[in-house]
Amino acid sequence: MESTAYEQLVLQSFGLCILAFMVIVAFHLMGLHVAIRLFRKHVNVPDISTLRYDKTNILVLSAMMLLFSLHMLTNLAWGLFMYLAGAMSIYRECIFYSLENYTSLGLTRVNVDDHWRMLAPMISMSGVFCLAWSTAVLVSFFGRLYAIKLDD
Repeated sequence: MESTAYEQLVLQSFGLCILAFMVIVAFHLMGLHVAIRLFRKHVNVPDISTLRYDKTNILVLSAMMLLFSLHMLTNLAWGLFMYLAGAMSIYRECIFYSLENYTSLGLTRVNVDDHWRMLAPMISMSGVFCLAWSTAVLVSFFGRLYAIKLDD
């Protein structure tokens, strides 16, 4: 059974989406690793009661902004992939499409050609993984920050 040129194009686009997914998710994971190492190195607080309220706020907001920046970079990477792969010709639209699909399989005003239809679910799945990992990092961070010493 011979494939048509369109089916070949769909398979090629899908393969590129899978490759982009792996690279972008790995990029996000490396960013989380760097963030964790930064906070382990610079945030060594044995007891939350030793920190003033404003310093605690600065730590929490710094962690959240670092993770927010990492998610924005992830979306910029998806946009760059779409732009370079030719899925869309306007980079701004690529970013918008990525942001719309990152947290859900969104209803978008921006559309891609039919052979790029797998972009939306791939971006959405990367968002699921990346947001879950970031949530786990935040939970761990808060757990360390607000740990109660029970062995006194």
